[in-house]
Amino acid sequence: MKSVAIGFGYLCIYSTPIQCFLVGWIAKTIYSGNHSVFLFSTKEFFTLEWLAFHDWIYSWFWNAYIDFWWQFPALIMIVLKLFVSTYLGYWILNKYKS
Repeated sequence: MKSVAIGFGYLCIYSTPIQCFLVGWIAKTIYSGNHSVFLFSTKEFFTLEWLAFHDWIYSWFWNAYIDFWWQFPALIMIVLKLFVSTYLGYWILNKYKS
């Protein structure tokens, strides 16, 4: 169990550069287009940039559940996820490495 927790902690930390890249991509999309930070939802981002992923994810999961999470502003959600997952990764490593 300890090795699984440490592996998950490293996964949370190592996914940070990918999330930083997504923050930049979403910010570029917002500021280069006719979008607002609070009105540019995650669903709009996936529809504009990754249409194939958008359609694939809707074929696999419950649509109402996805609609609930994808209604929130994309930039705010990815920044929150960035901070939470990075903090969680360091916390897990601190707890299980010692």
